Amino acid sequence: MHILATTYRALLIALVALIVAIVAIAVIFRYVLNTPLIFSFDLATILFVWLVFLGLAPAAHEGSHMAVDLFTAMLPEGIAKALAVIVRLLMIAIALFLIRHSWDLAMRTRMEIASMRISMIWVYMAMPVGFAVFAAYEAWALAMSALGRSVGRHAQ
Repeated sequence: MHILATTYRALLIALVALIVAIVAIAVIFRYVLNTPLIFSFDLATILFVWLVFLGLAPAAHEGSHMAVDLFTAMLPEGIAKALAVIVRLLMIAIALFLIRHSWDLAMRTRMEIASMRISMIWVYMAMPVGFAVFAAYEAWALAMSALGRSVGRHAQ
């Protein structure tokens, strides 16, 4: 699993680097060469959308999603663990719901990104893919928890 996580993190870092490079090149072309790159904004936006949705699972691993844990810290250990399982199951259910509906949205799109002449499906597909990776991560984390192994920010 470590190799998979490292590769996935490298993909996200590459996306960030690519976005920065596209924006920097676009600025140079626009303000130095006086030749704006028409597609640069759209391409950077598409990559950013993918970065956001693919970043759901690593953010969950790091405990970076918004949560209110004021009261859970005061709960007895057994109740806190049971609540953590319920939360993971709820996250999986929500992710599965969102996979279904975001897939439907992607399949219904008929729009095209004019500057690049590609379908908007490339933007919308970031949602079901990102939610699927997130659901898989949560299921894995739930399985590890059942085996008595903590993952993410709770790991020892």
